[in-house]
Amino acid sequence: MELVGTKHTWDTFITDGYGKQMKFNKNTFLFHQGEIGEGFYYLAKGEVKISLLSNEGTERDIDYVMPGELIGEQSFNKAPYFTTAFITMPSTLYFFSIKDFNQLCSAIPDAANLFMESLTLKVRLLAEATAILNAPAEYRLAHFLYKLFKRKNMSTIYISQVSLARSVGTSRITVYKILNQWKDEGLIEHSKGCIHLLDISKLEGLLDDANHYLTR
Repeated sequence: MELVGTKHTWDTFITDGYGKQMKFNKNTFLFHQGEIGEGFYYLAKGEVKISLLSNEGTERDIDYVMPGELIGEQSFNKAPYFTTAFITMPSTLYFFSIKDFNQLCSAIPDAANLFMESLTLKVRLLAEATAILNAPAEYRLAHFLYKLFKRKNMSTIYISQVSLARSVGTSRITVYKILNQWKDEGLIEHSKGCIHLLDISKLEGLLDDANHYLTR
């Protein structure tokens, strides 16, 4: 993420020596919901899955963090993480402790603005995920796939139906039925572990129908 009118990015901060490099293997927890944080992370390479545990004890995958994004911003000041972060493939991250971040902001004030932009987006993501909990499964699935499309900027999404079911809080059978319906309607093609979005405008139409769930 880069502010308009500035040359600073998290990559330039790392090049300047800020942040501690950390490498993680696949299937590793970065942190758990409720843990007290000592800082935040920048994902340079790999992928991190974000999940949320509800008050009823149900866990849902709500996001996939891509390279170039921050993770765990809410805990930069020793606050508890409000999600769980799980490494899905070998990944390289940079950890910014509270002290490191304060030093960075003192040297480069733009860093604080970049951080707040990312934090605002994450809070909005959590609010949206919570707002559509009771929306029909078809709308929740459309919302999740469209979000991945926008984040990855690709119409081909590699994700299993089991992961999709966890992400939208429904069964794999329900996801399978919805995907087959969308296939018949020409919206997607799908195969094992892969979904091809064929008609983005139709997907956006489904989201327009679901917008009232986000504005209640």
